[in-house]
Amino acid sequence: MKKLFTMTLLLLVFALSKQHVHASDYLSYQETEFEHSGMVWMENFPDSDYEKYIEKVSKRRFFGWRTYTAYKTEPVIYTKETLYVIYNEGETPITENFRFETNRYVKKQYSASGSIALDASGPYNGFKLGLESKLDSSITTTTMNQEEEEITIKVLVDPNTHLLVQVKGEGKVSNGVAAYYAFWKRIRQGGWEVFIVTTEYYSIVKEVIE
Repeated sequence: MKKLFTMTLLLLVFALSKQHVHASDYLSYQETEFEHSGMVWMENFPDSDYEKYIEKVSKRRFFGWRTYTAYKTEPVIYTKETLYVIYNEGETPITENFRFETNRYVKKQYSASGSIALDASGPYNGFKLGLESKLDSSITTTTMNQEEEEITIKVLVDPNTHLLVQVKGEGKVSNGVAAYYAFWKRIRQGGWEVFIVTTEYYSIVKEVIE
C-alpha cells in the first residue's frame, strides 16, 4: 500500500508541474516581435512568474476551471518563413514569375503546458475540457468566413541586386495559466496560449548587393 501511495503521489506531482509545451506552428515562425516590451510567450514564462500566476488559480472549487490571464490580446508582427532568395550577380536582368495562393481569414492557434491538453479531433484545434469557453471572449473571438485568391506576379531582378520573398503577418497573443478541479481536487494545471492571426501576406523586397 505504501508503494502504491508513493507512486500515485509522484504521478500527481509530475502532472501538476511545469512541463513540455504542446504547441502549434507559430512557435516555429522565423521571427516574431511584440509591439510592447515585456510581453513573453508562454513557453518563456520565468519560473518565478509562473509560480506567481499559479497562485492566482490555487483556490479550490468543486468542479471546473479557474483561469488567470497574464497577457491579453498583445499585438505581434511576424515573419513566418522565407520562400525565395534570388541573387543576380550578373550583368543582365533576371525575370521571375511567382504565383501565390492566399487565404483571407482569422486563424487561431493554441499552445498548452503542464497537464492542460489540446484537442485535435475537430477541424479547429482547441483546449480540452472546455477551457476556451472560460476565457474572455475578446481572447477567443474568430471569423470563419474565408476567401481564397490566386495572384501571379512578374518581378525583374536587376543586376547586382537580390530578391527576398517572405510570408509575413500580424496577430494578437493572449496567455496565462489555468487549473481544473473535480470534487475539490486539482487534477489539471498548466499554461495556456491563444495566437490569433489577423493578417498574413507575401512580402517581396529587392535590395542592392553590398
